[in-house]
Amino acid sequence: MTIYNIVLYKFKSEATPEQREYVKTLIEELPSRISALQSVITGEKIVHPLDHDYDMGAIFLFESKDKLAEFRPHQAHTDYRALSAPYIHDKMIFDMDTA
Repeated sequence: MTIYNIVLYKFKSEATPEQREYVKTLIEELPSRISALQSVITGEKIVHPLDHDYDMGAIFLFESKDKLAEFRPHQAHTDYRALSAPYIHDKMIFDMDTA
C-alpha cells in the first residue's frame, strides 16, 4: 500500500520569490525530520485552465495510513505549517490510497 498526500499551495499575492522558495525548502526538509515520511517532491505549476490559480504542489509519500497519521501531529510538521502560514493564501489537500 502506498499513500500519496497531495498538497496544492496558493501563495499570498505579496509573497516574494524568496518567501516562496523558503516554503519549498521547509517542505523538502521534512523527510529528514520525520521518519514516517518516505519522500516528498515539489514543483511549480504548469499553467492549465483548471488550475484554480494554485502556484505550487507537493506530493508526500507514505507507506501506510498509519504512517500518514503519525506524520500529521509530528512537531516538525506543526512547525512547517506555522512557519509557512504567513505566505500561504490557500491550500488544497488530497490523500490517495493506491492499495
